[in-house]
Amino acid sequence: MFSLYIHTPFCKQKCRYCAFHSAPADEMQKEQYCNALLKAIENAEHRPCATLYFGGGTPALLGAERLARLMKKIRQTFGLLPDAEMTIELNPESTTPELLSALKEMGFNRISLGVQSLCDKELHFLGRLHSAERAKDALSEIFTAGFQNVSADVMFGIPGQTEESFSSTLDTLLSFPITHLSAYGLQWEEGTPLGNAPQPMEEETEETLWLLLCRKAKEAGLEHYEISNFAKEGYASKHNSAYWRRTDYLGIGPAAHSFLHGVRYSAPEDTAAFILNPDPLQNPLPIGERDAYEEAVMLGLRTKDGIPLSLLPSGFDFERYQDFSYIEHNRFILNERGFYLSNTIIQGVLQ
Repeated sequence: MFSLYIHTPFCKQKCRYCAFHSAPADEMQKEQYCNALLKAIENAEHRPCATLYFGGGTPALLGAERLARLMKKIRQTFGLLPDAEMTIELNPESTTPELLSALKEMGFNRISLGVQSLCDKELHFLGRLHSAERAKDALSEIFTAGFQNVSADVMFGIPGQTEESFSSTLDTLLSFPITHLSAYGLQWEEGTPLGNAPQPMEEETEETLWLLLCRKAKEAGLEHYEISNFAKEGYASKHNSAYWRRTDYLGIGPAAHSFLHGVRYSAPEDTAAFILNPDPLQNPLPIGERDAYEEAVMLGLRTKDGIPLSLLPSGFDFERYQDFSYIEHNRFILNERGFYLSNTIIQGVLQ
């Protein structure tokens, strides 16, 4: 299996929590960047793509014409398998019926919409550009355009967020026929405006929101297949699953990562440098036996499949984690509480 990721490092405005590589850009820079992507695609190792993912930033800011050029080049060079999953990330404020129609024509068959919250006060705190009403309208437009595989992103742990406000966001989102839900705890990253903001939500309160999320997703028929992701049967993200299963993928763009033939690569977080030298295979890091083991543990315990008991260290203390895990088919699997405390548990396994 081979997957392709295309990064768009542009956004209208940085959200207050965002530590990803993205910034506003003018049309000249967007055109230069598109040409650099086309060059990188041309020079890459070409294999038919089982999954394709346009992420960012905000890919829509490249415009439909540039996105169409990129899609044409990808089809001509890499090729796409007949059942390829082709995802593009959208934000509500940049989603229009005209854009959606163009994306449908290009062959995109999966939309990931960055909703984050349906409470205007919470959206304002996060620095999002859309309102709750605009997010709901965007979802309606996506389904009207004929997209059936639709994911929505939400956040929990936002200061001032309550069980009532989070429950309302989830209930409204789940009233739409979305097939996938991604949920992330708000991270307080250094170098972002939130780095100096009020203290994060108390852990006990955040865990309450987490368990509320898990319950409502289950009631809506979404399986909790990875720590941050829930999906209806048959709609788990094939692209993200490729990351967790450590199959080959190529990431093109500044700050993009790749994993090919047992070697990891990372492009510098520098858009201007990428335009001058659009080589995605920079900073190679061969993965040794110990590295591969640690990755298998860390990535496996993020999923509903867990890890084989053979990957646990000798003398592993199962009793210590009995409230946070279970054993099934000779695999060690985290439950909902275990997912929430996964970083601590993974460290315990890897000691």
